[in-house]
Amino acid sequence: MSQSISALEFGKEKLSLFFCPLEHELLTSEQADSIRHWLPEDEQIKVARYIQLSARDKGLMVRGFLRGILSLVAKETSTNGESISPADWCFEYGKKGKPTLVSEQQVQSGLHFNISHSGDWLVVAVMGKAEHNNISELGVDIERCRQTTNIYPILNHYFTNEESEALLALPNDKQRERFFDLWTLKESYIKAKGLGLALSLKSFSFDFSAIKKKKLDLFAKDTCINVLPIFEEIQLNLHRGESVKLADTWSVLFGKLNEDYRFAVSVDVDSKLDIHARKLEITELLK
Repeated sequence: MSQSISALEFGKEKLSLFFCPLEHELLTSEQADSIRHWLPEDEQIKVARYIQLSARDKGLMVRGFLRGILSLVAKETSTNGESISPADWCFEYGKKGKPTLVSEQQVQSGLHFNISHSGDWLVVAVMGKAEHNNISELGVDIERCRQTTNIYPILNHYFTNEESEALLALPNDKQRERFFDLWTLKESYIKAKGLGLALSLKSFSFDFSAIKKKKLDLFAKDTCINVLPIFEEIQLNLHRGESVKLADTWSVLFGKLNEDYRFAVSVDVDSKLDIHARKLEITELLK
């Protein structure tokens, strides 16, 4: 099952998912200083505003992982050997705060990305633009499944009637799992659209009737360390009043990192996703 992770694994036709542990207690002061040197003044100020040291360190790690991963993928997918330093990445933000590369760097690198973090995990999704792979929108989400959440009052507010009915038809012990599956998918789609909660969660729905389970190898360095279950062939429907339209240009999937964490990806792309997953430690980017 093990195989080497070569430059081809980060090809422009692939969706690369990086799962990054936010073990802030293991971040040394030297490593924190290295990440700060990558950040422009405005990002350093944002991190410094966190009152708790743990939140400050996690904020640093999130920014360090993103910049380091973009440089890693840009280097491996470059056709002319060009590289971009983690400190050189520049971002712009949509009306609801969605980060993207500034247009010059997006054209230069060809990369699209999105990030999400919850609890002890960050996921960074990166995808390049190939000639036959025209990406316009990409969103990723990771969620911790909480046993204390009262899911039932939420259904009427954020899920469509079709989603709620399908969920409630499941055995009781499966309903909470379906809730977090749907919630993670919905968050990934909202993040792809970049509209935040200005986009009603009832304006789209997910149909699981044709769902297929697959396996995704999770690598650390050159070794497969786990096999993650992922679920594809999920139908995304767009609701406009009484009409429901299939969003057939979108690919959506969700998977389970472990028993506690789920992740989902939504991408408007005109070809089937080819996914590469890797667990990455912050020390690998600071060498």
